[in-house]
Amino acid sequence: MRIVVVGVDHSTTPITLRERLACSSRHIPQLLNAIKPIAQECVLLSTCNRIELYAVFSESSESSASSSEEDALALLHILSETRNVPYEELKACAFTFHNEAAISHLCGVASGLYSLVPGEPQIQGQVVQALEIAQAGGYAGPILSALFRTAVVAGKRTRSETAISRNAVSISHVAVQLARRLFPNLHEASVLLVGTGKMSELAARNLRDNGARQLVLINRTQAHAVQLAQSLGTRHRPFSELDEALLEADVVISSTTAPYAIITMELMQRVMELRAGHSLLLIDIALPRDVEPAVATLPGVYLYNLDDLQVEVKRGISLRMQEVEHVQAIIAEEVAAFQRWFASLSIVSTISNLRQHVENVRQQEFARTVRQLAPRLSERETVAIQELSTRLVNKLLHTPMLRLKDAAAAGQGHAYAEALRYLFDLEDKDEANNDRNTQQQIGDDTNAVGDRAVTEATTRS
Repeated sequence: MRIVVVGVDHSTTPITLRERLACSSRHIPQLLNAIKPIAQECVLLSTCNRIELYAVFSESSESSASSSEEDALALLHILSETRNVPYEELKACAFTFHNEAAISHLCGVASGLYSLVPGEPQIQGQVVQALEIAQAGGYAGPILSALFRTAVVAGKRTRSETAISRNAVSISHVAVQLARRLFPNLHEASVLLVGTGKMSELAARNLRDNGARQLVLINRTQAHAVQLAQSLGTRHRPFSELDEALLEADVVISSTTAPYAIITMELMQRVMELRAGHSLLLIDIALPRDVEPAVATLPGVYLYNLDDLQVEVKRGISLRMQEVEHVQAIIAEEVAAFQRWFASLSIVSTISNLRQHVENVRQQEFARTVRQLAPRLSERETVAIQELSTRLVNKLLHTPMLRLKDAAAAGQGHAYAEALRYLFDLEDKDEANNDRNTQQQIGDDTNAVGDRAVTEATTRS
């Protein structure tokens, strides 16, 4: 079996093409259904920054490398047709990974290693959701289920064992960190948010997550302020009360779309006189700026604008990138664990057939022995012979089965499996039976690879 991934992301593809390829949750099953005739399993991961198809293919008589390339081209053709994107345009931007590289790539994706913002937490929940959608439609089987769960575990480990997600790398996060730095007891501070756009909403939610309880929203359009205040469970004030709101605030985060400064030098002179020496932190994340630069010269005013915050953003990204080597080490561990399990699948049908063959022999010999000794055998003696023969078979098979699994993990399973089939004259099963045996044998074993900490990891960030 081969694992193949094809896709595009923000590093290879312009947003205009990603928009055309993107799939909503309700459209994903339609695309996966188009892949079903050529692949055993498939999952689609579609976010604003990446669209990736993961698929499992059965082995063919051709070389593994050439077959994997053909599998990738087939997936690209289907993605092209279902999303109405010219094939050549898609192929020029697409990347492909096979087997170990595909496993490592997904673990890196779930860890935030390839995100636009390194270490961002949202991707982990998106990986989980992609698997859930595929499982609900019967497109993800035991192999991709185990792979995606392994990736989730890798992502959880990187966020708990490294600092790749611990330094602020967005303007809204940096603004909140700055507020916490100057007001360690943020829950006691009064925070005013001027403007209710996306940046203000992100800042408001980050503030709430960091303990701020006294939030006040103010906006030129009253309806927007009311709507956001209701969703956050906080207060709002009309824009006409900006003076009074500034007078009462400890921290002000301003992010409006006004074409001119709304917090002027004249306004702040009046406000600071009434504050009687009580300092004020002003964080201006608007462009054009909401606060006149001269306000920074007033005693007791601490003013930070986008350029000031961007320095902190770059610093945060730099600190996160220092964790890449540690993250890659964690990913390598998880990839190795998955590969050991994946390699063992090559001998699943052989183990199943050998056990069935030996069990048939045992039952035949047991029945013959019982017939020969009857009617002198008691029921208790019959049971004892049955248990003895079963124990003997299990003990004789135990070490060979362990050695066979070790050989499979080392990439030599196929040779040993063929030797066993020859030595014990095992019947070759057709492809469908082999697939069915694989499903039955490994259905529960996916837990050993991927279910560690999955309950915690699937919590949406």
